[in-house]
Amino acid sequence: MQPGRPRQIVTLAILLGNFLSAVEATAVSAAMPTAVGEMGGVSRYGWVFSVYLLTSTITVPLFGKLADLYGRRVVYHVSMGIFLVGSVLCGIAGTFEQLIVFRAIQGLGAGGVQPIAITIIGDIFSLEERGRIQAVFSGVWAAASLAGPLLGGWITDAFSWRWIFFVNLPFGLVSSWMLHRSLQEKKQRSEHRLDILGSLSLMAAVSLLLLALVEGPGAWGWTDLRTLALFAVSAVSLVLFLWQERRAPEPMLPLDLFKNRLIAVASVGNVLIGTTLFALTAFVPMFAQGVLGGTAVDAGTVLTPILLGWPISSTIAGRYLMRIGYRTFALLGSFLLISGGALLAAVDAATGRPQVLLSMLLFGLGLGFTSMPYLLGPQNAVSWNQRGVTTSSVQFFRTIGGSIAVAALGALLNARLHRVDPALNPNAALDPVLRAKTSPEALAHLSSALLFALQGVYLVMAVLVAGSFFVAWLFPKGAAGVHIHPERDAEAPRT
Repeated sequence: MQPGRPRQIVTLAILLGNFLSAVEATAVSAAMPTAVGEMGGVSRYGWVFSVYLLTSTITVPLFGKLADLYGRRVVYHVSMGIFLVGSVLCGIAGTFEQLIVFRAIQGLGAGGVQPIAITIIGDIFSLEERGRIQAVFSGVWAAASLAGPLLGGWITDAFSWRWIFFVNLPFGLVSSWMLHRSLQEKKQRSEHRLDILGSLSLMAAVSLLLLALVEGPGAWGWTDLRTLALFAVSAVSLVLFLWQERRAPEPMLPLDLFKNRLIAVASVGNVLIGTTLFALTAFVPMFAQGVLGGTAVDAGTVLTPILLGWPISSTIAGRYLMRIGYRTFALLGSFLLISGGALLAAVDAATGRPQVLLSMLLFGLGLGFTSMPYLLGPQNAVSWNQRGVTTSSVQFFRTIGGSIAVAALGALLNARLHRVDPALNPNAALDPVLRAKTSPEALAHLSSALLFALQGVYLVMAVLVAGSFFVAWLFPKGAAGVHIHPERDAEAPRT
């Protein structure tokens, strides 16, 4: 870092980026039911989330590797720039298809912003400070996320959902400018080879899998030749990716990392965290707006308890993690996640909002306790020159879990709606303008069908979060200090 430039400036820049990421996630979740209802695309509702998660998933390990090779700062600027361009394009999208494409561009940049921010924090803070600063990040994330649903819902109701995306611009530009001025990495430049084949084969594997999950159950059918072909080519691409990562001199996703039991278990844990978080973000606002008849503000605020519980539990975990150990907090978090999943699976129109809010609080507490060991554990288990790719790898598994879950659960939602009535058009239950023009009888039928579809989604989610207990049980025992790499802070940027 430049002389006289305290690390607090870098921290503030990264906090702004984290604030941006949090506002984007929750504001969009509040606006999407209205946006999709307006454009008549409820059958492809999952794509708005899945395509964003897909592209961000693919670029997470790539940006992490680039950050290790060329430095954190330049890669952060590039990823933030792509994210902001995608945000502007989303705001001016003229059709639903354009929105999907522009969300993909936005996701390309998002794949680098948050993991590189977390990696920089791991670089400039010592092991003892790292848990506390991650707790601060959780607090800022919570504050931003609390504002996000309210802001997103208010903007959608008062103006248009399009304005949600323009909120990203000032925060992103200021964050990049501050980081550019304050973080100076002294890293020798040398010739490097990017793992292009690994990146392309992974992109093909994940993209084709998601396409099969989204289109297979509805448009084509599971036994259709096109669906089976997508699954087959996806599997071949995955085998090619694994083969390439074993032979590449500088692999995008070093498979040797997963010989470490802590990193392997944390990766599986992050799959479940991503599955839980993104599924809640995608499908709980739909219940508030489509079943309970709420506004976009109501759709956003139903997620608020998550954003209250998460910083409380992550702050506790950050303070005591090194003394108590990773496994204890992972088990505690899994118990809370299972409790929240059970409540959500039992929700109906009669129990309604109070039960959903309590479920969201339990989910938030559980996610806070589990996310800290699953993030800090891998960071502390490797040396500095592997921290970027390690952090990005565990983030990759979080987003891959979310992207596949949203696609699969979206397919389940559509299948259950089709089971009620093949000719059903649930857009009127989500779009306030159409809802006002729909008769009470027709609206009651739409809401009932949507509730039936969502109950199936929530039941599957409950089954999935139950797996978090078994993953936590596999986490290595003992105090966190026994799992620390001896060269974890070597070559880190000076503060």
